Amino acid sequence: MKLLPTRRTDYGIRALLYLAEHGGGRSKAAEIAEAMDIPQGFLHQVLQELQRARLVTSRPSRHGGYALARPAEEISILEIVEGLEGPLEPEECALRGGPCHWDDVCALHWVWSSATQALTGQLASATLAQVAADDLALAAGEKLPPADAHRGRTRKEQEEQRRAAAAARPKRARAAEAPSRATGV
Repeated sequence: MKLLPTRRTDYGIRALLYLAEHGGGRSKAAEIAEAMDIPQGFLHQVLQELQRARLVTSRPSRHGGYALARPAEEISILEIVEGLEGPLEPEECALRGGPCHWDDVCALHWVWSSATQALTGQLASATLAQVAADDLALAAGEKLPPADAHRGRTRKEQEEQRRAAAAARPKRARAAEAPSRATGV
């Protein structure tokens, strides 16, 4: 079993990340699609769903486009997922019609319910702003991917990328980050 976002949710989160990272102005769907590698036809459908979920607004005109409906700090990842997929609360038994003596609840109910609540809680506590900040930090090499990331780079390659990004920052910025020798801090 895979616990991964659907393509719709993947594209929705990518589109919202783009809007969050580009300062609250309006962005055209074509611009979002190109920058975030999303098929434009599918993006229009996803943006309409995000609009129905009241996560984005749109203004049709030459200077229009899409924008976040409210600050990224106020949008949870759970709202995004449920806005695109519906409620995460299961509407059917986890064992799908198991043995007939389970009229009210199946034996897996307590475990599955606890796992669902944990996932829902984690998604509810994470905001679009936090994910956008992580995205920008990863892109800048300021944050290493976690050890369990599935993107194929080794820890050594990740560390080399971090060092290269640090070396690319201006010397003044690196000096400001270094502990003060005079104070011993």
